[in-house]
Amino acid sequence: MITQQITAVALKLIAIWLVLQMFLNIPSLVMLFTNLEQYQQKAIPAVIYFWMIACFLVIGLVAAYLVFKTAASVLTTAKTETTLAIGEDSQKVLFQFAGIYFVVRSLAQLPASLAFIPVTPALDMANILGLTGIVVQLMAGLWLVIYPGFWLRLCQKLRHTSQH
Repeated sequence: MITQQITAVALKLIAIWLVLQMFLNIPSLVMLFTNLEQYQQKAIPAVIYFWMIACFLVIGLVAAYLVFKTAASVLTTAKTETTLAIGEDSQKVLFQFAGIYFVVRSLAQLPASLAFIPVTPALDMANILGLTGIVVQLMAGLWLVIYPGFWLRLCQKLRHTSQH
């Protein structure tokens, strides 16, 4: 694998991470509006919620798309065929390290996200979405740790499709 290919795969992973972070941060945006409503003591129309979330998603998806296209551009400008020896086992270990990071991060955030349970009998959408995001992050981390071969094949497939 040449360095340009490694860079392209890293950029594609950053684009995927950006999309995941975008969806994980939607509850924070809803919380921001909820706090703003409480501070101003007047309701924000649902249309404003919709358009702000839509703009947030569009900007995030455009940014991820541009990073993804940059990865393809890096591969087209690759001039050298020198190989960099990173074996499959090393790549699997790197995926497992990333998975461990996500698992530890989500487990650290989980108790704080469950703090709303004894306080409020009614479930708030922001609390549910925040908890869902942390659980998704935990599951993705566990998937990286337990099945690194899947992610290795996915990256190899991404690498091969961007070369053609």
